[in-house]
Amino acid sequence: MRKGFTLIELMVVIVVLGVMMTLVIPQLGNIGDANLKRSARHLTGMVRFLRDEAQAKKTIYRLRFDIQGNKYWTEELTMTPEGTAEFRPSQSAMSNEGSLSGRTSFKDVQVGSHPDDPFILFTPDGWVEKAFIHLRNSDDKVFTLIVKPLTGDTDLREGEVEER
Repeated sequence: MRKGFTLIELMVVIVVLGVMMTLVIPQLGNIGDANLKRSARHLTGMVRFLRDEAQAKKTIYRLRFDIQGNKYWTEELTMTPEGTAEFRPSQSAMSNEGSLSGRTSFKDVQVGSHPDDPFILFTPDGWVEKAFIHLRNSDDKVFTLIVKPLTGDTDLREGEVEER
């Protein structure tokens, strides 16, 4: 009896690997979109949490962005011992510093009332600043996460959407 594989067995294995590669390789391009959508879902959750938290605790919060570092965190308005109010990092376990998934990055964050200081304000009456968060995936494809002011809802759109 001979040990080894026949030519037909080797050809079958090569064909099976070829079919698997044709099915798997196109899906690898979707990883960038999946990371971007994961980041958008996390930001959406953070916006909803902060809106609800501001209403429940009657406190002003803001969601700060580090555009270059692709990070974001929450701050709350607190009174200092001197009697002045200042924003300090929030102590809530739900609002720790977050970062974008994979190779997703911030292109920019546009908020009308303070264009050079990227943050979104949340007030105790449920109001949220309207914002356009432009996210870029690993293929340099841009998506816009729109934060709506009255409801705090978000909308993810393909392309760079600007305020009208």
